[in-house]
Amino acid sequence: MLTISDTLSRLIDTAETVNQRFMMKGFFKAARLAMPRVLALTSLATAATTASSRCASDEDCSLNGVCNTGSGVCACDPGWTAADCGVLDVRPAKRHSGYNRTSEGTSSWGSRIIRDPEDQNLHHLFAAEFAHGCGLDYWAPYSRIIRAESRAGPAGPYQFADEVEGTFAHNPTVVYSPADEAYLMYYIGCQTDVAADRCRSTRFTCGLGNKNNGESGISLKTSKDLKTWTDVGQIFQGKDNGDWDADVTNPSAFPLHTSGNDTDAILLAYRGCPYDCGGAEQVNIAVAKDGYKGPYTKMQADPIFEQGNEDPFIWRDKRGHWHILTHSLEAEGGFGNGPKVGRHAYAREYAGPWTFSERSLAFDTTVKYDDGSAITFLRRERPQLVFSEDGNMTPLFLTTGVQPKRNPMSYTVIVPVGDAGVKAQK
Repeated sequence: MLTISDTLSRLIDTAETVNQRFMMKGFFKAARLAMPRVLALTSLATAATTASSRCASDEDCSLNGVCNTGSGVCACDPGWTAADCGVLDVRPAKRHSGYNRTSEGTSSWGSRIIRDPEDQNLHHLFAAEFAHGCGLDYWAPYSRIIRAESRAGPAGPYQFADEVEGTFAHNPTVVYSPADEAYLMYYIGCQTDVAADRCRSTRFTCGLGNKNNGESGISLKTSKDLKTWTDVGQIFQGKDNGDWDADVTNPSAFPLHTSGNDTDAILLAYRGCPYDCGGAEQVNIAVAKDGYKGPYTKMQADPIFEQGNEDPFIWRDKRGHWHILTHSLEAEGGFGNGPKVGRHAYAREYAGPWTFSERSLAFDTTVKYDDGSAITFLRRERPQLVFSEDGNMTPLFLTTGVQPKRNPMSYTVIVPVGDAGVKAQK
């Protein structure tokens, strides 16, 4: 193989046979003399880049893998990829999976998937769905919580089953509490009458912290079978004051009970913002030490990371480390401003310190399908994961609410994650 220096030498020899050969020869000689310095600078830049990408600890692998300190390479857990293990290994979705009633004139937003405790072939999906054909712009006050069913696997397609809570109810997430042997549904909302003749926004409140759209205040229901639900009431309230998180919403819960820790405690991640959400939207954690009824005490006075985010989804991995997926509100993400919508944060202990990763994008606005097509959506939010049931907490599916470009309607997309997700999708 010819080196750059050899090539320049041949060009110099050829230049002697052309007109103005003395000029060409001088040029190439100067280039050959400069080449060692250029190559040295290139090698230094490459070495610097390589060094910066080498891992020194598992934190450099986003706590989604193990760092080989000898090679400086992360061995990512299944479901995660990239040099820092910070990208969800999303795969093509089936074209008609998920929950999509837009052909009927009905929109939905986000979802949480749970396998039935008695019928292993039945999966339940809980989502926010908008009444009377209203679109995403009218989520408040037209949102209600519905349950849908699938016997085609966790990816669906899902069919509407029943209404769990009428307007206004939004942001449902469901988690199983081993300590209570019950399912817990956290959501926001309060009973609100809506106009059926046309979609229109209404000023209303569901509690302290917001008087405009009812988003502040987190409520709870419990169930043994995922079909019949019992109201607990509002368990975490906002405040009518100047706190950065006077307005509280976007709940995501995780029970702290394990086989080695017989506790009733519940961890609750939430999005906070100033009164009437008149400022930055950030994430914090509250803890209910005595069980799901509360009280819920904020873990700290400040947000767990400074970046603007909403829709946190929290979980503990097989090593006992903590993770949060979010909908990022950065300039090139947010509400239709670009592809940077999915971010990941992690910590060894839920009390922190938390690291918000900006090295990699956990997911973006594009969804690929198994027929070779792809859709880049205007909005993609409300991330939640479906995990393996073998104790390894391997992510199998990512669910998000999506809104196509130039379309007021929205629906729920479910995409497989990693090889295990592809297998589970079939």
